[in-house]
Amino acid sequence: MLQSPPPSDETTTALVPLADCYLHPLNTRSEPPPADIEALASSIEAIGLLQNLNGWFDPAQPGKLGIVAGGRRLRAMILLAMREDRSLDETRVPVKVAPDEDTARLWASAENAARAALHPADEVRAYGRMAAKGADPDTIARAFAVSGRHVRQRLKLARLPDEALDALRDGSLSLDQAAALTVAATEDALDAELRRVLTSRWPIAASDIRHQLQRAQVRADDKRVLLIGLDAYRAAGGAVQEDLFTDQVRLLDEALLDRMVSKRLDDAVAFTLLKGWKWAEVILDSGTRWEAARKMQRIERHSVDLSDADAAELEELHRLGEETELNIDDMVRLNELEERALGDYADDDIATSGVILYLETDGTIASYGAYRRAQDDPTRAEGDPGAGASGKVETKALSAGLTEDLHKIRLAALQHRAAAQPELMLDLLGYQASGGFSAWDAPLRITLDRQPITPEKAEGLELPGSLSDPDRTIRGVTAEGFAAFRALGKKHRNEDMTQGLARTLTPHRELAPFLAAQLKPNPREIWTPTADGYFKRLPVPHLDRLWDELVPADRREGMDFQTKKKGEKATILHRLFNEADFREALGLDRATNARLDAWLPEQLQWPAVEWDSDA
Repeated sequence: MLQSPPPSDETTTALVPLADCYLHPLNTRSEPPPADIEALASSIEAIGLLQNLNGWFDPAQPGKLGIVAGGRRLRAMILLAMREDRSLDETRVPVKVAPDEDTARLWASAENAARAALHPADEVRAYGRMAAKGADPDTIARAFAVSGRHVRQRLKLARLPDEALDALRDGSLSLDQAAALTVAATEDALDAELRRVLTSRWPIAASDIRHQLQRAQVRADDKRVLLIGLDAYRAAGGAVQEDLFTDQVRLLDEALLDRMVSKRLDDAVAFTLLKGWKWAEVILDSGTRWEAARKMQRIERHSVDLSDADAAELEELHRLGEETELNIDDMVRLNELEERALGDYADDDIATSGVILYLETDGTIASYGAYRRAQDDPTRAEGDPGAGASGKVETKALSAGLTEDLHKIRLAALQHRAAAQPELMLDLLGYQASGGFSAWDAPLRITLDRQPITPEKAEGLELPGSLSDPDRTIRGVTAEGFAAFRALGKKHRNEDMTQGLARTLTPHRELAPFLAAQLKPNPREIWTPTADGYFKRLPVPHLDRLWDELVPADRREGMDFQTKKKGEKATILHRLFNEADFREALGLDRATNARLDAWLPEQLQWPAVEWDSDA
């Protein structure tokens, strides 16, 4: 029996019989293909063993030497001895022996990584075993000669279930797909998504996996949550995910939240109608309320003089509010007096007009207006355009929410192009600074308030860095900050100023189309139509028309698109725009692919304008 050497801090090299060597569990590699071992055996036969094996006398296997690095060479030398009919007891090999387990573990990791890249699944498991033994990511990174970021990414994958890692090892799950699975909030969600990915007839993109796992997670500071209240959501049975380290709370049942919000907004609409208004319209995004009212007539209030006592009380409440925080009763009274001071609407105006209700970022329901629609104008003559045979104005096929989202994306594309045009933005700034414009009619928000460009459902939209907002929590106006900014130079100043001004660009009804005709913004640079962000929000006739318009008739055979449910149609169109393999399977030609890559819905296109380009 092979005798273990006495304990020592020094490494030694010993000639050990092959019969006394075994593959130690610390060796991280899976079983190599037999052809590789045969090739290696032939190489050793021809040129000899160029690198010693590395081993450790594990107390769990007395009298044996565990090979922690060099498992392929061990197998090859055993195969070579059998080829040459040599006894394994008499065939000795040089083995560098580790003095302790930690050294053996480090050798196993470093030697395997240095010779050839481990399969990602083997690498994940190797890192996971080292971490379980107490090794930190930096130590693992040094052992494998990789970056710390790489190790941390692999350790995140190590938390996936064995079934996922097995699928990664055999190729049925890609590395990108496995990485996307790590965003799952619960084990049940992870298991369900893994089942979907592994059983799908078609490859599922990593972005789709992430969306599926994250779409039902809503931050606790979402304005919808602030409206309803987290306690009310929980009381209704809503599940949450809490992070004890960051104190973040995410709501997992967005459908329940939206139902509760819808009920609250319906109540607000009903209360508004009780006041006599003809209609009340809800817009979730406060930033687009003016766009919704653009084609309607603004109804003005009739001035009302407050009594002397009420006027004095209002003045006193304003004074108190500047000195201290008002209590609830005083706030209610202040709002009541301010509302009365604004004036009243005439009864005839109320009966023929309505108000826009919107959700503020702090979760409060506010009103905008009143406004009168064209068809409700009592002075409107019979037969005016816009009225059908029944006298009712035709409603748009697309929902207001989808239309608003598309208009935001259209504005984002225009701002993206403007952000690279310093002279244009300075001209616009000078034009506005020349004066004579109403605040609501200005091409730029010169207060530098950034216009909303992120839709409620942002699936498929990737905003470039030029449109990102700075982190206000780490910036403040200081003399030191201004001096540091100036020190960066004029080029940096001009870039920041141009991008900042571009983000204040408004969708002005006349100027924005004019700028779009010059800058030729392409929304497809930052947006791609997806199932959840676009297609599922379209009426079924729109989906059918898109399929017929975009896919040649001879390429639609066998799909039976018209007979499918709405969700299935949305998924097919999603794949048509997002998956090259799907297009290839349909056999689409180059012209059709180019048309798909350039396609834009009407709402993302600016209206045509005519102007004298030499002016």
